Amino acid sequence: MKQILFVCITMILVLFSGCGAEDKVKDAVANTLKDDKTTLSSETVSNFDESLRGEWIYVHNGEKVYIDENFEESIVKIDDKLLEIEKDGVINHLIRYGVNDTTVKGNLYQEEDTKRSISRALNKVGNINVILKHHMDHKNDKTQILRDSGEFEFTDVKTGKYILQASTEDNISVEAEVDIYGEEISLGGFKLVSDDGYNFKTEFIINNSKGGYLFGDQNTYNGTILIKNIGTKKGRGLNYTFNSDSPYIANISSEIVLGTVDVNKSIEIPFSVTFNILDKTTVSIPLNVTIKDANGNEWLDTIFLHVYQTPMYVNITTKEANVKGYIIENAHELKQINTSNSSIVLPYKAGESYYLVLSNPNIDSETPYSIGVDVETLPFDTFRDTSAHEPNNKEIDAKSIKVGESTISYLHESDIDYFIIDMSNSDDVGLFSPPQMPFK
Repeated sequence: MKQILFVCITMILVLFSGCGAEDKVKDAVANTLKDDKTTLSSETVSNFDESLRGEWIYVHNGEKVYIDENFEESIVKIDDKLLEIEKDGVINHLIRYGVNDTTVKGNLYQEEDTKRSISRALNKVGNINVILKHHMDHKNDKTQILRDSGEFEFTDVKTGKYILQASTEDNISVEAEVDIYGEEISLGGFKLVSDDGYNFKTEFIINNSKGGYLFGDQNTYNGTILIKNIGTKKGRGLNYTFNSDSPYIANISSEIVLGTVDVNKSIEIPFSVTFNILDKTTVSIPLNVTIKDANGNEWLDTIFLHVYQTPMYVNITTKEANVKGYIIENAHELKQINTSNSSIVLPYKAGESYYLVLSNPNIDSETPYSIGVDVETLPFDTFRDTSAHEPNNKEIDAKSIKVGESTISYLHESDIDYFIIDMSNSDDVGLFSPPQMPFK
């Protein structure tokens, strides 16, 4: 049973000869209360704090852990998104990975529905038991029964890996591994098949993205569409088509790949896509996938391509050692940092913000560092203020950096520093929007 360690104030009264004993006790208490941790208690609490349940990541090395009743380390809870764990006299920081309130959507269909459009197929299936099973903690499972259509929607889903299971009284079903992340996610389509059938799920992998993102910049992005056989028998003589009627797509193309796919195996199809200039900050573009076998059976799926208007560059330099940490996006999605000199590509999102967090548990990794948002970083030749921007040890105390600004600071032993990359200034919007033009 994991014990949650709260900050305790223990007062040991010692009898002093002479005056000043009372003042010393008062000073000791005052110094203890300077600790900025938000939870104070006079005793250790042994009951598990449900607010901690979920995935967490060590900021300094990227190790991911799952915290539940069986977690064995003693924890200091700083706030709902930040923890401390002390090991061998070294303080390590953990930040939450993801959120507890993702909305998950998708649709289910049967064989006869593939002869119809997907929109009509959605209304064809009913009386289906749908389960989202967390890969390691069934307290996160979600269940619903569909009676009127094949569309499912789960709310308040915790970030993580799940198995989607759906079945009917007629013994047609589907089972697939899914990753849940973000504020809202669409899983696409799932076909219900008999126990001896075969089934497929599609994934899109981009090879030449900018920092993992797609932008509407008229460049061509090359990648792979991965189609996995998630059924119980071989898919024989398969062929594939891809299409989208989105005006934001200038061109899509794929190589012709034919053949049989064995159980739990995948086929990789080289694919490229070019996006038009966007007229908004971001769009989610559906790419429709149709899979056919040698007997004329069909499977329908939809991949959603998240495309952004404009890239922004967060520049980081250091003097003595690498800094390690994360960019924290919406829904507490994390982008790892481990650098002494690099430019991190992020989508510019007018009116929003990112957090940047750096952590250092060791003496030999102390260093001055500088951050510039779409500008160069600052030199270190005159820097000596090791307390710059402190305290900025929590998200709520994060130091603000606007687009076009740079700053310099110091990361010492056991330190954690938060910054907020602020895109809320309306004056910035015009700097990152394309010129007005007829949209094609």
